[in-house]
Amino acid sequence: MWTVAPSDLVGLLRLTILLLCMGGAAAMDHWTRRVPNDWWIRWGVAIVFLLCIEMMLLEADISLILLALGIVAWASISVIGTPSLTDMKNGSYLDWTVFCWYVLGLVGLGCSIILHAENALWIMNLHNNPPLFQILDGSDLELATIHANIFLDLIGLAICIGFIELSWRMRLLHGGADAKALMIVAIALPWWSGIGVIGMSSMIPPMISVLVWSAASFLFLPIRTIVTNISKGVRSPIKMIWHSEKWPLDKILGKHVWILSEVIDGTDGERKISVRMRPKRTKENSETIAIKIEELNQLGETEAWITKKHPFLVYVLPSIPLAVIFGDPIVWILSIVGF
Repeated sequence: MWTVAPSDLVGLLRLTILLLCMGGAAAMDHWTRRVPNDWWIRWGVAIVFLLCIEMMLLEADISLILLALGIVAWASISVIGTPSLTDMKNGSYLDWTVFCWYVLGLVGLGCSIILHAENALWIMNLHNNPPLFQILDGSDLELATIHANIFLDLIGLAICIGFIELSWRMRLLHGGADAKALMIVAIALPWWSGIGVIGMSSMIPPMISVLVWSAASFLFLPIRTIVTNISKGVRSPIKMIWHSEKWPLDKILGKHVWILSEVIDGTDGERKISVRMRPKRTKENSETIAIKIEELNQLGETEAWITKKHPFLVYVLPSIPLAVIFGDPIVWILSIVGF
C-alpha cells in the first residue's frame, strides 16, 4: 500500500502556505504596487517553522538546521535590516537576538562543511574517498547520504539568496517586493523533493525554475501589446508598438504607467514632443505626471505613449504551480536540444 511520508506532507503544507502568501502579495502588488514588510515576516515565520519541522523529519543534524537558519537570517536583512552596534550597546534585545542568529548560522556553516562537505563532493563526482565509504551500517550510510544531499540543497539555497540580493542591488529587480518574494520562494522551496513535482526535476534549485517560468510569461507581453495596438489602429512606429500603447491624456493620471511622451526644448529654442523608448529611472509622483500631461496639452496633444508597470509578482504566482507540475524548464530545454 502506497503511503505518504510525514516530511512530504509538511512539504506540501509549506507549498500551500507559499501559494497563499504569494496570492495575497500579488493582489497587493497589482492594486497598490506595494507589499508591506509585515506581510513577508508573518508568512515567512510559518514557512521557516515548517522547513525546520521537515528537516527534523528528514533527520537532519543540528549543524544543517543551524545552517538553514543562518541562510534565513541572511535573507531577513531585506525586511528587518542588520543589527546596529550602537543599539546593541544600548541593550536592544532585537539586535542582540539577530546578532546571535548570525553567529549560530556561521557555526552551522562551519560544522556542516566539516561533517558533510566531502560526502557532498562525492555526490557531485568531485571526490573519490568520502567519509561515508567508512560507514558499514546500512541505515547510517543512508542517513549520511541524506545529510550530504541536504547540505547541497542548502548551499544551492544560499546561492539563490545571494543571486537575488545581487540582482536587487544592481537594479535588475526593480522593486523590493520582487526580491523579497523570490527569497520567500527560495526558502519555501529549497529542494524538489517533498512538493510532489510531476515533471522533471534537477539539481537546479526550484527558485531558479520559478524565475525562468516567470521570465517565459513575460515573453507573451510584446505579442499582447502588438495585438492591442493593431486592434486600436496603431501600426507604427515599429519600435514603439511592441512595448507601449497610446492613451488619451485624460486617462493616464492615477494609473500605474510610465509616460514616454514628453515636451523638451529643441536646439532651435522651440518646444517639441519627444518620445522615449524607455522610461526614466527617476521616480515620478502624481504631481510630476500631471505637469507632463499639462505640457502635452499646451502643445495640442490629446494622446501620449505610455508603457504599463507590470507587477512582477503577478507572473511569479502562476510560475510556482507551473514549476511543480512541469518541473525544471531548463531540463526540458536541454532535452529538446539533445543534451
